[in-house]
Amino acid sequence: MCNQLTVTQKPRIAILSLHSCPLGNLGAKDTGGMSVYIREAATELAKLGFEIDIFTRKHGPHDSDIIQLAPGARLMHIKAGPEQEIVNKLSLYPHAEKFAVSVDEFRCRENQKYEMVFSHYWLSGIAGLRLSRLWGVRHMVMFHTLAAVKNRLGVGDAEPELRLKGEKHVIRQSDRIIAATAAEKQNLVDLYSAGENTVCVIPCGVNTSLFKPAATLDCSQADSNIKQILYVGRIEPLKGLAVLLDSLALLETCHEWRCIIAGGGDSSSAELARLKKKACRLGIGNKLVFPGLIPQEKLVSYYNQADVFVMPSYYESFGLVALEALASGCPVVATDVGELKHIIQQGVTGHVIPEPREHLLAEKIGYWINRSRLTPQERMFISAAV
Repeated sequence: MCNQLTVTQKPRIAILSLHSCPLGNLGAKDTGGMSVYIREAATELAKLGFEIDIFTRKHGPHDSDIIQLAPGARLMHIKAGPEQEIVNKLSLYPHAEKFAVSVDEFRCRENQKYEMVFSHYWLSGIAGLRLSRLWGVRHMVMFHTLAAVKNRLGVGDAEPELRLKGEKHVIRQSDRIIAATAAEKQNLVDLYSAGENTVCVIPCGVNTSLFKPAATLDCSQADSNIKQILYVGRIEPLKGLAVLLDSLALLETCHEWRCIIAGGGDSSSAELARLKKKACRLGIGNKLVFPGLIPQEKLVSYYNQADVFVMPSYYESFGLVALEALASGCPVVATDVGELKHIIQQGVTGHVIPEPREHLLAEKIGYWINRSRLTPQERMFISAAV
């Protein structure tokens, strides 16, 4: 324990992201919308007058201990578990306590006082509860995905009992739980017995300074004779990519088209190989492009070039990439996940279908592919309607 604390004029918040670095490669395993959310929330909170310190595990020997993200917002790499980019999340559970101890040691070295702990995902929540008790401050948590919901869907690998118990423990002990949608709040109440007054619904936002329509189409990057279908995200069964391929094989269109599937990393190689093999069986292998991981600052050009963005997921806590596409003026065809049915205007800014079904998906993708290419003014309308 440190002997003396310095209370700064600005309230300081500790944000925990144990298993996933907010500066990680988006679209890789365990790095997605949560990382974007943490970065953007930290930056905006700093603009409002808070001092923000984000703590994540050191995941490489060359990680800088402290990175200044923006004025008033820092990212700290803390030693906890193996120092490598990709790990099994469950293997970090035994290191949650060490992570909390290391965060407190950092606080003592800097002689700081934190007013709140804001944890992301259940592993961070375990560490966050320890720190909130140690510091005598409130603990707030956001789960981003829930094991009970994923297991109920039955798509992909089942989530283990350890995670379910961990989530229940964090939910019982936390002062406040942030849900991105009313549906997520209901899942927390129904499946985890969370208190109605403990859960607060705060929808996600989007950085409109970055994600916005281009004034003109860059013809050097887009073939005007080929319509472009775009997917961005992790490469895993829960994202519904197998259904997307089935739907593309059913497309009836008078236009040439290609589908860009962006995302994935070394840990996704097996799933990527399976998808490519399936595409060849369906006769559409030559129509797919797999550019791999794309830095967020370059994603906006992909959204601007696309004629339609697709999100065929079985489960999303919110659907942030769909919001980025819409903000960039790209229509979205998505399943009824997250908050999208309240964001997308049917037939105007996109379509929401009730579940991942290839015939429905093909019909709605075809609607946007068969119409004339959107003008800059139409893209501005879609962006403004978000």
